[in-house]
Amino acid sequence: MRGRSLSILVFLVLHGCAQPPQDAKPMPANEQVATSASPPRKAPSPMQVVILASEDIPAYSTVANAIARQLGKRASIHYLTGSQLENIKAVAKLKNEENTQIVSVGLNASIAAKSLGNKQVIFCQVYNHQDYGLLTPRRKGVSMLPSIPKTFSAWRSLSPSVTDIGVISGPGFDDVIQTARISAKSHGFRLHHKTVNSDKEYQYAYKNMSKMVQAYWLLPDNRVLSEHILRDVMTFSVRNSKQVAVFSDELLKLGGLFSVSSDYHDIANQVIERLEQAGVTDIVPGPDIAYLDKLKLRINVVMAKNLGVEIPEPFRKFAHAP
Repeated sequence: MRGRSLSILVFLVLHGCAQPPQDAKPMPANEQVATSASPPRKAPSPMQVVILASEDIPAYSTVANAIARQLGKRASIHYLTGSQLENIKAVAKLKNEENTQIVSVGLNASIAAKSLGNKQVIFCQVYNHQDYGLLTPRRKGVSMLPSIPKTFSAWRSLSPSVTDIGVISGPGFDDVIQTARISAKSHGFRLHHKTVNSDKEYQYAYKNMSKMVQAYWLLPDNRVLSEHILRDVMTFSVRNSKQVAVFSDELLKLGGLFSVSSDYHDIANQVIERLEQAGVTDIVPGPDIAYLDKLKLRINVVMAKNLGVEIPEPFRKFAHAP
């Protein structure tokens, strides 16, 4: 998707001048009635954008700043540092702000923004939005996952022999998994998905799935993937020579073959595009969640060597030893 410029077409009415009949006397100047075209309608003022960030940490502040830089003076950033109840009360004051759109960055800010039922809200940096009922016609989101098609495209370039990939998640991610299945299939992979409800179930499903897959795609679902279980399954993967695509550079140290993470500028572009689309309507048009177009890729050269993966020339710029 690319941003669409919004313009207002102003039609000017041209008035011709008729000549008076020859036998008519011209009206005295002081009695003439002046006529003119109606003044052109003024374009509405640009929408102001309030950016609500859950915390002042890089995962949120970098995205908030990237959005604010593009919007310039139209944007203001507010960090929510209180309890959830305090955040809701603080955000509720925005209800009476006119000509204002809201961007919520992170889960806490997005929950607080639910009190703004009369505003258009775009949320981002939220993984499990289904659990909190964030979606409405006026409140939609931007995915925090990097480009799924490009993830599998890069994987195919790195590993021509891999055929089966496993992925495990908590409930409520049918849309993501369906998109992933289509992308994986288009690149010659079979995707094996299992839904679990706890980290213990995750651990069991991960190891049981090893009989049918050569690789795993980890999703950042902290509902079912605790730090303890994450370390355990990564150790299991290394010992059993399984490729793992992880969701952060830090996880490469635990034995991931490569990491894919979101590009903050990509997130900002998608958020702004949704704001612009919503500016001419009462709702937020388009899909509930807009997917990202890009990704940031890093390859673990140590694991690539251990797994017998030869890094193609175009990908060597992404290779490093964690």
